[in-house]
Amino acid sequence: MKICAAVIGTGIGLKHILAIDGYKNSKVIMVYEKNKSKVSKLKKNFPKIKFVESENEIFSEKKINLVSIASYDNYHFKQILKCLKKNINVIIEKPICLKLDELKKIKETLKKSKSNITSNMVLRVNDLFLRIKKEINPQNIYYIEGDYIWGRKEKILGWRSQIKNFSFTLGAAIHMIDLICWILNDKPVSVASFGNNLATRRTKFKKKSFLIYILKFPNQKIVKITANMVGIHDHFHDLRIFTNKSTYVHNLNKTFKIVKENNKLRKINLNYNYPDKLRRKKMIQNFIDYLKNRKIKQMITKNEIFDLMSICFAADDSLKLQKEIKIKYLR
Repeated sequence: MKICAAVIGTGIGLKHILAIDGYKNSKVIMVYEKNKSKVSKLKKNFPKIKFVESENEIFSEKKINLVSIASYDNYHFKQILKCLKKNINVIIEKPICLKLDELKKIKETLKKSKSNITSNMVLRVNDLFLRIKKEINPQNIYYIEGDYIWGRKEKILGWRSQIKNFSFTLGAAIHMIDLICWILNDKPVSVASFGNNLATRRTKFKKKSFLIYILKFPNQKIVKITANMVGIHDHFHDLRIFTNKSTYVHNLNKTFKIVKENNKLRKINLNYNYPDKLRRKKMIQNFIDYLKNRKIKQMITKNEIFDLMSICFAADDSLKLQKEIKIKYLR
């Protein structure tokens, strides 16, 4: 199978181009970027790619069998539907949509389509998290803390402050929620969310800029996650995993595990790669491999994507209603 791809948006979408173009008989033949000042430079860097003036040119091109969507969050829903109705496979940056009724519509349309869909949940291919997942039996985990520290406060004052249904749950915490569900190989039954805007209340960003979630999993397991969009800190995914045999700690200073030997605690440094950005393209390339050979295991399935979105919408409902919410998963 030959992959003829198009990419919409060239912020993070630039990484999509580099992941797809030239990989195993795959090429990017079209790109839509609405910022015309960026297009002239991109044309010089990618002379073989056609830069179109409207996204509709992509959907009318019969050769296109894969579209990678990296536009602003509020465009994702309509662009996904255009792909599904044309039976075009889709790679989508998180979140795939901004409202629950949109998620339901995507799921219904996907059932009628010949398309496949994936979302670029890149923490699943990180060397550090892959190794930790392999080392830990999830049955031994009783508590996890995960902090998504965004560390780029200035970015929230751009397009994110202008989108009505923008959510830091969907735009940031989603990565940490996915990572922990993946490590546990399970999904939560309920969520309670809290937040404040103490660091942004005098800015044009009017939503909560710090969020915390308590997720309850089966067998009494508990997870605490934060989305800290305004911390004076490097962009980072802080993680602590507590099991009945050891504790794993990944923070800005180091990564290590704590074990108990002869009634004494011992720290063992873990020299695993993080942030391991060079591996991130493997998430997209795995999807291409899957499109070519359905026997290949997907790094994230469409059902996992819909479950993840269901968790995020429940988390935002909890914040709005100020109570614990039982999570309802789409069927």
